Amino acid sequence: MEHWRPGDQILWRYGDAVVHPMTVVEDGPEQLVAWLAKNTPILDFERVDGLEKRADKSTLFTAPRRQCERTWTDYDVLRVYRPGQRWSTWFFFDGATAAFEGYYCNIEAVHERHDRTTWSRDDVLDVWVEPDRSHERKDEDELELAVAQGRYTRAEADGITAVADAIEQLVGEWGPPFDGGWETFRPDPAWPRPTLDGVDRLEGAFTSVRGEY
Repeated sequence: MEHWRPGDQILWRYGDAVVHPMTVVEDGPEQLVAWLAKNTPILDFERVDGLEKRADKSTLFTAPRRQCERTWTDYDVLRVYRPGQRWSTWFFFDGATAAFEGYYCNIEAVHERHDRTTWSRDDVLDVWVEPDRSHERKDEDELELAVAQGRYTRAEADGITAVADAIEQLVGEWGPPFDGGWETFRPDPAWPRPTLDGVDRLEGAFTSVRGEY
């Protein structure tokens, strides 16, 4: 597999609708590290009925959606993905002060790479880790809703929960990427802000079976 070079612009995708243009910091057999700067344009999704995503949880995973363009706000994020893992680790930095805020472990499908894209599927449950290494699970209730609304089988949901168990064990051991010193990272100021130029858009409505969450 050909690896990207520092400074290359890539697309970090979840399903077909969610697209985050990012800048490569490091790429090799051990890990892909990429930077998502505050105020970067991204592709996301919205409910067709106009409600906020979580406004009606009874249809959280069944309501029709459509792709939309937004701006990534509030935080700069450094993402680390280690090939074969079912999660990526997001290092959050305050977009105004650059202060490190904590680690967001996003549970997701093993990544597939195509050209300048790394593709995954979001799996709802996440683990937030504070700088002091305390941690909590996020959206456990929504994982249960995902089973009830047909997004996952019970066995699939149990597999996702097992990934959270593995993350928490890694936090206890403080293994990679937590031990990599990324908390003090700052990007090269010469890097241009990535764009959505040349990215195809989806037409019409879709449901969450595409892998977006």
